[in-house]
Amino acid sequence: MQTQQSPVHTSGTVEARVFGIQSLRHLEQRFPSGTPEDSEHRNLKPDASGHGIQDAAIARKRIEREFLAEELSLPSERIFFLKQIHGADVIRITEQDFIADSLPIAVADGMLTQEKGVALVIRTADCLPLFFHSGAEGAERLIGVVHCGWRGLSRGIIGRAMDLITFMVEQSRREKKDVDPNITIFPGPYICPSTYEVGLEVAARFPIVEEKRSARGRPLLDLYKNAALQIERASSSAKADFHLEDPLSALDESLFRNYYSHRRGDRSRNLNVIRIKESE
Repeated sequence: MQTQQSPVHTSGTVEARVFGIQSLRHLEQRFPSGTPEDSEHRNLKPDASGHGIQDAAIARKRIEREFLAEELSLPSERIFFLKQIHGADVIRITEQDFIADSLPIAVADGMLTQEKGVALVIRTADCLPLFFHSGAEGAERLIGVVHCGWRGLSRGIIGRAMDLITFMVEQSRREKKDVDPNITIFPGPYICPSTYEVGLEVAARFPIVEEKRSARGRPLLDLYKNAALQIERASSSAKADFHLEDPLSALDESLFRNYYSHRRGDRSRNLNVIRIKESE
């Protein structure tokens, strides 16, 4: 294992990590061959190894789950993946979701939880992963991670996540649970704005587009800047206090070479993981 290659952010019992190329390259030889990674939500014909696309996607997640179970010293049933479809749905993970023999994969693009000893995983390769966690002043913690591509951002996934966080904070207050309402939000690695070329129809969906154009004269999009604007606008009416940080140095474009990119043709995906550890 090459854990030293995985950037880590800790806040009390909360730990966020991103596993990229150097940590995951050894898994690639175990993946089903010939499967287009970005098509896991479509049920297409079998690939060269005889796997259907959905079967291959499940096989990849099983291999990645085994890796994370060993890396994080967690039972596999407490490591949660999603069937990501670039939508706007965000779900809550509770103790009722801990099923040892059957690991259902929900169709959504974001997860939140207040459960200890649970790892939430978002797979990315260009899209923006956003991490959330409550402040360290409360005895109870709240965490989440959201998959933000241009489709998810334009469909309102950040607002959905912030609404659910606000609800969970309010519910905790009603139940007399001690949750710090100061919510930190920070990005994981995402495609460099200087290279993220999009069509005019995509650029038209966003208020912030880079002044510089690509070599082909097409718009360049910064997913994080637009996410930050959405967070700022949603924060004005939220009952929790949201603020942005960059503890993983995700905004440093030079570091993106260490992470998988769909546009570079990489088959594998980065694993963006956040959890509440049982104790510090």
